[in-house]
Amino acid sequence: MKSSWRVGRVIGIDLNLDASWFIIVALLIYSLGFLEFPHELHPSARMPRADATSIALGIATSLLLFASVLAHELAHAWMAIQRGIAVKRITLFIFGGVAQIADEPDRPSSEFLIAIMGPLMSAALAAVFGAAWIWLRILDATGVAGDWLIAPILLFGILAQANGSLALFNLAPGFPLDGGRVLRAILWGALRDIRRATRWATRGGQLIALLMIGAGGAWFFLLSNGGGIWYALIGVFLWNAASEGYRQMLMLEMLRGVSVSALMVRVVETVPPDISIIEFVNAYILPRREQTFVVSDGVAALGIIAFDQIKRVPRNAWHTRRVREVMTPRAQIEALTPAQTAASALARLSASEQEELPVIDDDQIIGFLGQDALLRYLKLYSNAARK
Repeated sequence: MKSSWRVGRVIGIDLNLDASWFIIVALLIYSLGFLEFPHELHPSARMPRADATSIALGIATSLLLFASVLAHELAHAWMAIQRGIAVKRITLFIFGGVAQIADEPDRPSSEFLIAIMGPLMSAALAAVFGAAWIWLRILDATGVAGDWLIAPILLFGILAQANGSLALFNLAPGFPLDGGRVLRAILWGALRDIRRATRWATRGGQLIALLMIGAGGAWFFLLSNGGGIWYALIGVFLWNAASEGYRQMLMLEMLRGVSVSALMVRVVETVPPDISIIEFVNAYILPRREQTFVVSDGVAALGIIAFDQIKRVPRNAWHTRRVREVMTPRAQIEALTPAQTAASALARLSASEQEELPVIDDDQIIGFLGQDALLRYLKLYSNAARK
């Protein structure tokens, strides 16, 4: 079942919405449009009810809150691109958003700049929305404009508070929050050891997570406030993210020590471009491992084809569709080089969402490297390290 949907592209980066995003947006619209704003818009009513204004204001506020989160992530992504690091997508989900950067920064300065841009963007938005809120409050105090100013005052006030809170929370010195990444960059530059820097920054993230879980639990059980549940859930999420981030760093450190040429499969099998899909499946896919094949006319490589591409072709079209119609053309192939590190290859594989990528040397496809080979190496390396 699909868990996220691509809804557009911004500065060349795919924008995805996770399934959980729809849940949090619905909850926000309900809590703001049906509960909070009716009281704010009609303070003199004994039992204020939601109306078109409160619901519209709830929808606008909820969408603008996530637009602010998107701006925060775009700031990270823009700086990553400026530092020569590709960004595949930005995904909005229940706890905010995340920019999927194709590779980890290779120096402390890049880590620092990429991490700090998000909180700076949120702080800038908080300042803009805060200034608008102050100006509207001053205008409202004059009594010239009338009651219609209440709605935009509420809107800008919430946006200013939310962006200010987002900036401050993300600056907390705990990995993988932005502040934790800033801390890691500083420690990395001082210690010249990314593993130690990540370990200390991760400990900070886990400490913040425990404090949030404890505070949320106390808020819920002692004060009977349901908001404590959210703090506890965010704390659990942060704890898991910090632990997973440290494991990923260790994994990347292992992969940085080995090249693509050492792990790639050097068996390159070719298929003719004009055979049908059913012929390709019967003659190549079934007798062999699940792999990627080079499509060649006997003179030059025209492209590559893998079983994942076949699965997207309707079964009743296998007899009529040809390999050349389904393959990835040579010009569109995302390839690796033998000298690349396995860590860089993993980032490319993750960004491409393919099982394996071709390795090209001197304009020739000399092998393939897939996630299975990387995982096998990591397993062997980990077992050997424990002995």
